[in-house]
Amino acid sequence: MLKKILFLALLPCLCIGLAACARKAPVPDNTVKIGLLAIDDSLPFFVAEQKGFFAARGVKAELIPFGSANDKETALEAGALDGDMTDLVVAVLLKKGDTDIKVVSVALGAEKTEGRFMLLAAPGNSGAATIGDLKGVPIAIGNNTVIHYLCEKLTSSAGFGEDEIITQNIPDLGLRLEALLSNRIKAAILPDPLASLAVLQGAGIMADDTRVDENLSQSGVLFTASAIECKETEIQKVMDACFEAMVFINGNPDSREVRNALFEFCRIPEALKDQYPTPSYTPRALPDAALLADVTEWTVKKGLSDMVYSYEDMVDGRFVNPRHMS
Repeated sequence: MLKKILFLALLPCLCIGLAACARKAPVPDNTVKIGLLAIDDSLPFFVAEQKGFFAARGVKAELIPFGSANDKETALEAGALDGDMTDLVVAVLLKKGDTDIKVVSVALGAEKTEGRFMLLAAPGNSGAATIGDLKGVPIAIGNNTVIHYLCEKLTSSAGFGEDEIITQNIPDLGLRLEALLSNRIKAAILPDPLASLAVLQGAGIMADDTRVDENLSQSGVLFTASAIECKETEIQKVMDACFEAMVFINGNPDSREVRNALFEFCRIPEALKDQYPTPSYTPRALPDAALLADVTEWTVKKGLSDMVYSYEDMVDGRFVNPRHMS
């Protein structure tokens, strides 16, 4: 009898406690969080936000800028991001590192003319008139990155033997540019817009990956497998908005709103403001199968990964399908 009296006396307190717990229960988060760098590849996401393309589809996209790729990938691995814009080498390394990801679209580089990297000689380097003059000369890159991959592809296709491809690790792009322009290094590979800035300041173009026979670089939009499972509808809307922004940019490359977004979000140097072209994009494109296979094989060769992932392991094509358009 005493137990029953105690239970009845405590029942209101239990109910209040349960109600409080219910109020504190987390609300499902349907925001799609995407990590981005301030580069050309990210422009469609920023334009989609400014033009209201996300809001028009009733989806909330949180675009989170990062100062470095390492910080961005660390956040993805820690579960702080649903998605990421990165290159195919990083995508393979994320997969190898037990972060189950899928590339859902090309961001930039579906066509080889999109997204330029250049192998450059330092200003006044009279000893380097052609790429062949760089045999045995240290080339500044970032180790184990897409630029490292590009360095080996560009030089080997120009007839370099393995022992003639010498690299120097300078991961920070700004420091690499500074070292090149001050002649502390003789050669470097840089992406646009830094490559264009270096050329404007006297660097010599030894190779341009938009002018070779095959496409050697693509960046991709990827999401974690868990995000795809939990937020498939939201991710579809985000990607449709991004593709709409690509179409808008392509159709209005010289408009004030596109140019302003380019210079505000993609950190185009002031010296290039009047001459740097607005990038063009290919909506609803998936990574090139041959390129992805070659990249994965390269990571194994370099000891960065212990297996060659299949296309199906790496890519999820459902989000580029026009049937899903809002």
